Amino acid sequence: MTVSAEDLARSTKRLRARPTDWSAWLEVAVILSALGHTDEAETAFATIGEGARVAGRVALAVACGRHLADLGSVRGPELIDQIVETYATGGPHFAFTAPPAPEDPPDIGEPPADADEKAQAMFAIEKLGAWLTARQPKQVPPAPLLSALSKPGARALVGVMTPHARPAGSVVVEAGAPAHALYWLAHGTLTVARDGATLGELHSGAFFGEIALVGGTTRTATVTAAEDVWLLEIPARAVENAAAKHPKLAEVLAFHARARLLANLTRTSELFRALAESDRDELLGKFESQLVPAGTKFIEEGGTNTHLWVVVAGRCAVQSQGATLAELGPGAAVGEISLVSGVKPVADVVALEPAVLLRLAKKDFEAVAKRHPELLAEVEKLVVAREQANRALFQDATDLIV
Repeated sequence: MTVSAEDLARSTKRLRARPTDWSAWLEVAVILSALGHTDEAETAFATIGEGARVAGRVALAVACGRHLADLGSVRGPELIDQIVETYATGGPHFAFTAPPAPEDPPDIGEPPADADEKAQAMFAIEKLGAWLTARQPKQVPPAPLLSALSKPGARALVGVMTPHARPAGSVVVEAGAPAHALYWLAHGTLTVARDGATLGELHSGAFFGEIALVGGTTRTATVTAAEDVWLLEIPARAVENAAAKHPKLAEVLAFHARARLLANLTRTSELFRALAESDRDELLGKFESQLVPAGTKFIEEGGTNTHLWVVVAGRCAVQSQGATLAELGPGAAVGEISLVSGVKPVADVVALEPAVLLRLAKKDFEAVAKRHPELLAEVEKLVVAREQANRALFQDATDLIV
């Protein structure tokens, strides 16, 4: 990163104009570091970390603490200890509610007339930092990961987190890649996409990657930096060890994994697009999640199927007499023909790799379909399309007989 004293002056001016903008704070800290002003950069990151801690921006606070620790600064472990004391409550927290916005910043005046760019930056950091870190709320919002752990457990988990800066446009997670880590977004915005379609965005404080870790599958979507981002990477083994010792963490991860799977499903599966959002929520609440190992046959040819199945992670195959007729990926529904018509399944459906499935019992489907004929109409369209595809496949097979 090539920067100059003029860049520092511009970033300081921006910070003074927008003291509630975390990007402005980080820009000043990064430029101070790039210019070789090590002590001043440490002060800036420590100020940001403490301000983020009292503001409920826990991932940003942790990233600052880990960054300072990596630099060998004693301020890093001190900040981490404060974060752990504040947020590691050992309770099951599933929601994040931001605290009220701070009061308007004070007029900090002007630095001495002979102050150079570094001195001007430190003047702003000192004056605005005192305001930024002064708040001591009586109650803090829960941190999605840390609040489920005891203090020793949280300290151990934070100890293996590694902060990474990624430029805009860089791919953080690639769909289909193996899952080696969980990520916690300290600052910035990420886009989530699958098969070229954008599923949504992730913003500061969000964690992601838990679906693959919980389900034992490969990545289900591609995550790309929409702007310059700062994130924390947590090795999968560390997450597994922490979850094994602290069941509440496993509960949190499973809760968020299910919520994200259901949210993704409504955006990718044709089955749910015909329903209003409130109706989707009602229907999705009746689905049960199931993790299946590779090779599991969850629909058997000629057997009895009493569920509608939706693939949310992993790949499955439709097979008959040993031949693969089709492959199913995330968002695909299967079992709807036998569920609606009552006929026996005409093929096996097998997980080709560890997969996460959602299943809906026939009685629940029928209860919702009675109130929402549009859902039944959508399923019937899928039935017709699937039957036509099956007939085409079998016709192709007879053509091969000589």
